[in-house]
Amino acid sequence: MYADIEGAIRVVRLAAEFDWTGKIDDVEPLCGAAGWEIVEEEGKIPVIRTDLAVNDPFASIHRRKRRMDYLSIYVTDVAPPDSIPLDVEPELRAHFTDLGQALTETLGAPTRHDIGIDIDETLRWDLSQIVIRLVRSIGAVYVDVVGRQYQAEMDEPEPEDED
Repeated sequence: MYADIEGAIRVVRLAAEFDWTGKIDDVEPLCGAAGWEIVEEEGKIPVIRTDLAVNDPFASIHRRKRRMDYLSIYVTDVAPPDSIPLDVEPELRAHFTDLGQALTETLGAPTRHDIGIDIDETLRWDLSQIVIRLVRSIGAVYVDVVGRQYQAEMDEPEPEDED
């Protein structure tokens, strides 16, 4: 498994310096600045072909109407679907640590460090216009570039159940 640390640093620098509006219209100029290609298949949500040196060099766009919620960009190889999660876990943990150190040197100390149930681990940097998340999941590590409005909605506490 390989981690493209230099590519991840380049992505977060570009995202941190980009003039975000929070709209889906931001995706095309960001891709142009990064040298990425938006690949559209009829009837499917567009994906982005990145130039990161990983075995699945794609990013996915998560949007709601005209709002860009977030982009997910693989910064490590993606484990084969038939791999056993415990076999790739040590490598993913090591890559997450290395990527976290590199992004901390680039962006400063993370705002949050979460260990969860659905996602194994997340480092988060709250920047003025966007949120950057480094996420370690079961089969890969990826960077999310998150719109501030979407992140604010995700940060809202769940209403407590009333019995």
